[in-house]
Amino acid sequence: MPDAPPLPAPPFLLRPYAAGDEGLYRALFTDAAVMHWVGPPLAEAHARRAADLALAHQQAAGGRFRHWIIEHGGCAAGLLGLALRGRGWRGGEGEVGVLLFPAWQGRGAASAAIGALRPWAFAAVGLAALTCHHAAGHAAMAALMRRLGFRPVPPRPDVAVPCGWECRAPEAMAAG
Repeated sequence: MPDAPPLPAPPFLLRPYAAGDEGLYRALFTDAAVMHWVGPPLAEAHARRAADLALAHQQAAGGRFRHWIIEHGGCAAGLLGLALRGRGWRGGEGEVGVLLFPAWQGRGAASAAIGALRPWAFAAVGLAALTCHHAAGHAAMAALMRRLGFRPVPPRPDVAVPCGWECRAPEAMAAG
């Protein structure tokens, strides 16, 4: 997958995940309030391994994951991730995920981040679709997915959370 570029997401900025961001990654994935709609928080050792793996993928030309730190005024609001599904990136699918610190939830960070990622994922990466999954009852995420032009789809058997969304490239380009 192409390297993750900085992406403007006004009033936020998406800065590529880099060495030194592992503590932020671990803080998000071990926080019960952050993980509430995603799944159980990770144990510190598991989060440390996941942060290291995310960095290795970020730095590898063939890495299947790309991550961005969502910033506002130099303050980290959360993390945006894109994971490739299937064998290749051109014409494939990418799974989008957003984790936000509680102070940043409901303040437009997820909307801005996914909205900025979508054109890059379709134009630069060449993905055919973006997908997103969340826990049942997460009304705010469901509303966000609808606003961003995603449509509900049946859950994937390999995803632990039951609510699935998809946005295909032609639909996204038509929605602007």
